[in-house]
Amino acid sequence: MIGFDRDFEKQCGEYLEYLYRLAEVQYNDCPDIDALVQDTLTALIIKVSKGEKIEYPKGFLSAVLKNKYNAWLREKYKAELVEYYDGTNSETYNEIEEKENAERKNEEYESVRREIGRLIRIYRDVTVRHYVHGQTVEQISKELNIPRGTVLSRLSAARDQIKEGVKNMEKYSQISYEPKTASIGIWGNGGLSGEPFSLMRSNIEANILNLAYENPVSIRGIADTMGMPSAYIEPIIEFLIRGELMGKTAGGLVYTRCFVQRYEDSFGCIPAQEKLADKYAVQVWETVWKHLEPLTLRDEFAAMSDKQKATMILFVINQMLNEVLRKSRPDSEHTPKQPPDRPNAGRWLATVTVYDHNQKRDNPYDGSGPVYVGYSSKNDGKFDCQMLDCQSLFGDAHWAYNQFKYRCTLHSILRFYASLLPCNVKTDNELIYELIPEFEKLCILKRDEFGKIRLDIPALTFNEVTKHWNPVCEIIKKELFDLLSDDLKKLWSKTKNRVPRHVDEADYFIHAGAMGAYVKAQLLAIVNKKLLPYPVVVGKTPLIYIAYRKKDM
Repeated sequence: MIGFDRDFEKQCGEYLEYLYRLAEVQYNDCPDIDALVQDTLTALIIKVSKGEKIEYPKGFLSAVLKNKYNAWLREKYKAELVEYYDGTNSETYNEIEEKENAERKNEEYESVRREIGRLIRIYRDVTVRHYVHGQTVEQISKELNIPRGTVLSRLSAARDQIKEGVKNMEKYSQISYEPKTASIGIWGNGGLSGEPFSLMRSNIEANILNLAYENPVSIRGIADTMGMPSAYIEPIIEFLIRGELMGKTAGGLVYTRCFVQRYEDSFGCIPAQEKLADKYAVQVWETVWKHLEPLTLRDEFAAMSDKQKATMILFVINQMLNEVLRKSRPDSEHTPKQPPDRPNAGRWLATVTVYDHNQKRDNPYDGSGPVYVGYSSKNDGKFDCQMLDCQSLFGDAHWAYNQFKYRCTLHSILRFYASLLPCNVKTDNELIYELIPEFEKLCILKRDEFGKIRLDIPALTFNEVTKHWNPVCEIIKKELFDLLSDDLKKLWSKTKNRVPRHVDEADYFIHAGAMGAYVKAQLLAIVNKKLLPYPVVVGKTPLIYIAYRKKDM
């Protein structure tokens, strides 16, 4: 006689072994022995939990197991049969009503086949082998190098998932027919193959990262939500995991490691930032100009056009304000000294901005960069040229490159720009010369009075930058921080994100997006007040700057 006591768990283990031995000897023609055994043991547990006394538990289990088997037999010979041959062809039949039910069975088969495709790999592999290709449990066990019981367990779980899926075909979410899109930005340096930008190859990656952001989820759950087979989702997720935009728990759930934000949340309170920019426009300009004015008398700067001079000044202010803004964050103590190392020589933290279906990027403060690109012809650690390329309301830059007739890498574009300077850099792609009209439209190139192509963006030698501009910029940065930090910190603190703990350097992103408009708003306030001594045409003054190593004469 048994009861519901502390030994019951141990007894259940013994009864489980007994049932498996009995089932494998007497009922081995049933493909679902695992289900027979589990259902039988469940019947015992239910009886005991209700306080019923069972004099001979093994006899009880034997009788229940036999009844379960007989019920399976009745169902087998009463029900219609569906046979899967090679995954592309199927035959459905019922000896009595074959013709009447053929169309309905074909529909059921399509539903089942669709659900098989949505199973994750461990369940999909055994299901296809057993039901499509007719392999026995023993064959599958041997070929996949897993225990026979594991094969049976996975087959049982797969059948349950297929049944559930067929019964509930309306669980796809809105993103299955109106997918979100996304862009990615980083703090740090990308990998040799453009990681993490190259990891975002389509809207599929964008939606996966969004779905797995708040909490770890199953691959099957992602597939169901997106209305895609798991067979197609799995390699994409594995790719994102290898690239370190995603991670995986010991239990097989996946999660997003980068910070994810909605487009509309990425700018913060714009009116408050514009008000601050207007308040400090004159003081910011005076702080900058008193240090930069002496540099404008130096030969390299003096030789620039007014448009190049305006760009250079705006670029410097842009860089200094970005650094001041970063330093003034309330969570600056959580800012890593440098971004974490990544595969393929990358070192970055990533932010993914998500857009609703067909949502327009129409915020005037939307932008990107500066994107940093360098080129070296030798392996001596010295660059021949470097470029910082900003996409902003002041002018289109790297976003526009993707719309060109030919797709060019930023390295190729930098080498093309540098080939127009007195340095030892030549273009590596002759087709880029066909794009000269496109660069002219962007106000990056222009023709002189003789029709010769010239750069219409600022460029300084490394010697001029390191000896003269960089030391002055350090002074400007310190004075701007002293001027602005208190008010900037107040605005930062008004936004506080709930960042999941599985996000890399989660604390760093608590206030992310709070000040997404300030820097460009401050530049715009300075321009609108006509403080610069050079004319600026908003939309035709892209903030691009090049430093280069001058050719030996």
